[in-house]
Amino acid sequence: MSNIWLAAGEGAIDRVRELLDQGTSPNALDDNSYSPLHAAASWGHSDILRLLVERGGDINLADSDGDTPLYVVESVAMAKLVVELGGDAKWRNEEGVSPAQALQEEFPHISLYLRTLTGETGPSSSSPSSTTAPSSAAQPQPDLDAPTDALMQSVRAIMERAERGELSEAETDAALREIVEQTVSGQVAAGRAIGEQMAIDEEGQDGGEARTRARTADEMAGEQGKAKRTRDGDDIGR
Repeated sequence: MSNIWLAAGEGAIDRVRELLDQGTSPNALDDNSYSPLHAAASWGHSDILRLLVERGGDINLADSDGDTPLYVVESVAMAKLVVELGGDAKWRNEEGVSPAQALQEEFPHISLYLRTLTGETGPSSSSPSSTTAPSSAAQPQPDLDAPTDALMQSVRAIMERAERGELSEAETDAALREIVEQTVSGQVAAGRAIGEQMAIDEEGQDGGEARTRARTADEMAGEQGKAKRTRDGDDIGR
């Protein structure tokens, strides 16, 4: 029989309810400081997450890194549910990183949604925990240090359509991903144009001896971000 962490991650709501009825705490932490709330939020089981909260689960329960369930969501719908259940989008973990910053690299569309709630700027550039060296093969991440009103309004419009039932969860995620992709494309083009102009200016100053100082588009976009903890089922519940 599965323990409450595995049951929450597997979507076995009857088993979760059984364990809760037997006295297992919805806030129980395994040896990796992983809770059933984290498991349900991470694997997208909204019914189980609601049940855990109804039974006394703390939606802002933090693991040993200070990460709450909002840090491990993988869809906008689940992020929205966590917030509706009382999840603090302005929370800061042990490294001072917010959920929006933690999700920026892997799920920039979720990060963008959370930023409409918190008003944060520049999550990709302010994470102090990033030690990953830049890679030219990595996908550029959107650098939204100065988000425009139009961008935020677009995100809010999508969420309002989702609220009205005009968009499914998958369509909402896809729409937000498209905004991120459009933002990245625009920044890459701008970075390339700036780089080309810098090279031309340098060549003119050096009498034809070009010393290219232009940064690549990837470097302009930035690739910092906190690596997300693995959800390997073999480690859950140990």
